[in-house]
Amino acid sequence: MVFFRCLCSPLRKVIEGMLMKMWKESLGLIVGVSLALATTAGGTIVNEEEFKTLCGFVSLTQRINSSLQLKGKSAVNVASLQKKVNDILFGANAENVNEIGWKRYREMDCGQDSGGRVSLAGEALVKDLICLCEGRDGTSPPGDLCYTGNKERYISQTWRSSSNHKNTWSELQNKCESGRIGVPPTRTEFQDKRKRLETGIKKRKGSSGRRYYTYGGNEVSEPNVCDGQETQTNGICVMYPKRPNQDSTRGIKWLSELEDLVERVEEMSKNAITDADTAATTTTSTETDTNTNTRTKRSPRENSPTKGSGEPQKNGNTNTQTTTSATATETTGTTTRPPEEQRSFAEINSRSPWIFLFLLLYKPFHH
Repeated sequence: MVFFRCLCSPLRKVIEGMLMKMWKESLGLIVGVSLALATTAGGTIVNEEEFKTLCGFVSLTQRINSSLQLKGKSAVNVASLQKKVNDILFGANAENVNEIGWKRYREMDCGQDSGGRVSLAGEALVKDLICLCEGRDGTSPPGDLCYTGNKERYISQTWRSSSNHKNTWSELQNKCESGRIGVPPTRTEFQDKRKRLETGIKKRKGSSGRRYYTYGGNEVSEPNVCDGQETQTNGICVMYPKRPNQDSTRGIKWLSELEDLVERVEEMSKNAITDADTAATTTTSTETDTNTNTRTKRSPRENSPTKGSGEPQKNGNTNTQTTTSATATETTGTTTRPPEEQRSFAEINSRSPWIFLFLLLYKPFHH
């Protein structure tokens, strides 16, 4: 019996080891299947919400850019505002993604607060989007980044090169909704998008005592190095500064510049509408005055002298007077004499009886 128990003890350990191994393998399989199902359902797309939020700001800048082509703006104003659009998207003095001044390491562009080294994001909107959506080979989280199907990964040593970033930005542009092209955004639209950004920013307190905000990356931990890796302290994210006694987005340079630009373009649009309304009102008033003057102007027949009045026409048009006199003669069948001739003829008629009497009396005396 003792010998049997001695034989059974090693066998039991073997059996227990085999069962434990099978359990671990089964558990790993269950977890893998669960992750695969979650990925299929769209629940593990890393930085999906952050991507949609920043895409909203890209849409605002595109709408501003297209609205600058509206009539009524001088070439100087268009050029100045166009530069501000490029500064927001790509950073100061850059007009495209190739001209962005990429640093040697990813965390120097995207943000870090570790070992006394502090770097912050927020200089350019496109740079922040690439920090959130461009994968790093072998160390980025598995699955999709930002949107379904984005599985591209690049080695970390090529971060400083713009060729990969150009490809990433081209894909991101196609995925971002363009919005209402030609319609400038309003302050209300901007503030709605700002609030959405604020809700997604996570607070943390750095070792230096200053406050920073991490956007994107691991939702469980709050990484302090945004180098594209997925660990407890590292992540594919951006880090923004927080200004004292201000909200969580005031330290983002491109956001503050975009807010100022939205306000300026909105004012310009309101002024353009006001000028158009004023011009339309002036045109309508001029047309009304012209029609009124036309209706109140007297005709040439009304301006001619009254028939038989003998007064000359005020506008000096003798042809009209002659024509009127001739028409009156034809109508009455008699010739109208001038007033002087009419008076002479009346005097002659009044003296006729006396002349006749004189002739009668003169003849007898003569004989």
